[in-house]
Amino acid sequence: MKKLLIVILLFVLCGTIGVQASVLAQTDTSTGNVTEQTTPADQTESKGGGIDWMQVIFAGSYLLGVFVLFPLVVYTNYQEKMLGDENPDKFKIPEDLSEEERNDRAEQVLVGIEEKLTPFTDDEGNEMITITSGAQARYMRHGLNYINTRLCPGDPVVNARVEEFLNVYKDRTTREFTGSKWILGCAIGILVFMGIMDIGILLSSFTLIHIIGITFYYLSSRTAKYALEKRMENFNSRKLGIIGGVMAALFAGFSIKEYVSINGGPWQRDYESEGTSTMILIVAIVMVAFFVGFLVAFFGILNFIINYSTSFINPLKKPEDWYAAKFKEQEVAMVS
Repeated sequence: MKKLLIVILLFVLCGTIGVQASVLAQTDTSTGNVTEQTTPADQTESKGGGIDWMQVIFAGSYLLGVFVLFPLVVYTNYQEKMLGDENPDKFKIPEDLSEEERNDRAEQVLVGIEEKLTPFTDDEGNEMITITSGAQARYMRHGLNYINTRLCPGDPVVNARVEEFLNVYKDRTTREFTGSKWILGCAIGILVFMGIMDIGILLSSFTLIHIIGITFYYLSSRTAKYALEKRMENFNSRKLGIIGGVMAALFAGFSIKEYVSINGGPWQRDYESEGTSTMILIVAIVMVAFFVGFLVAFFGILNFIINYSTSFINPLKKPEDWYAAKFKEQEVAMVS
């Protein structure tokens, strides 16, 4: 978690530096030359302000979300399918371990997994264990993946236990989209609007980055079953966003009818006031939609922190590295 926060801070800083650099080197459209660079103090005096934080958020969100977190989300979603489960025959059995040693090591890993999981009592009074956190899911995934791809135990009792744990893992890590459809709609609406205004814009690099940002938001908004149950218990809701409420409140204004009574006479529909209110609401909805649409990568980062911060899978960590970190010290202690 600490490493993730450090990476996030570094890339936000890079985004800030990039934005400021683009402000310092403006291109003169009339001559095609680069204008004279100005100091931050000059910018503050000329613009009457400091850093453009909204520009920093936009640029930093796309940099961090699209180029750093998006690959992690894609990799995690792919790797959560448990490598080695579908076709274990393609993995080579280690020659330096006998079958008994492989069975013993697999049993040791299973015991470690069982100790990590959360115990509970089912409706029939049976003592069970399950996954209730991302750290448990990641630990279980690494352990079962190590057994399937590196040990390939031959003991039927051990294999039956592995199969039981696999079923628990697959059930508890099933992901479901819990993000805001309003955010997706606004983000897609920006592309539609840009295409209507200028079809050439759709072929720009921004369009590609924005589409990746939309995909990143969708994938980062997929919540695992164990996290979804905890959210339901704590918030009594499947969603944590307020965007849907804001947009729904704006659209609710279209159903409002206005009436007027002139000199105490009968009440009549005031179509002129309704038309004015409708135009104001349309402008407000368009402004909010554009603002929300351009923040799709930012909301994706927030959902990544909520849904993946403790469960994302590091592509640089091999099963042997995980096993060495978790069990080698225990083996040395037992031998000594």
